[in-house]
Amino acid sequence: MYLSFKDFMLIVLKSIIVTSIIFGLGALGALDYHLGISYCNLMNIPKDLAFTMVSPGMAIEIGILLFVFEFAILFILVRRLKRFKAIDRFCDFISLEF
Repeated sequence: MYLSFKDFMLIVLKSIIVTSIIFGLGALGALDYHLGISYCNLMNIPKDLAFTMVSPGMAIEIGILLFVFEFAILFILVRRLKRFKAIDRFCDFISLEF
């Protein structure tokens, strides 16, 4: 009924790993947004340039596109690295199902 110390430490470790992944992706999104702003400043494009009424601004679009590309590259990289036994065990440890 009660958790053992080992189970408790595994839960804490998994929580720390998943939380750091989420914060890392948030920081990556912020970095992409600032990169989009610097690109707009470099090319003299207004940051709020929108092609349609529902489209986000130009800087946000650049940030979203970079984030999607980087997330896809990360997915492909993890999928290729799962061939190695240590990384496969780590992905099973944090319950990543690819």
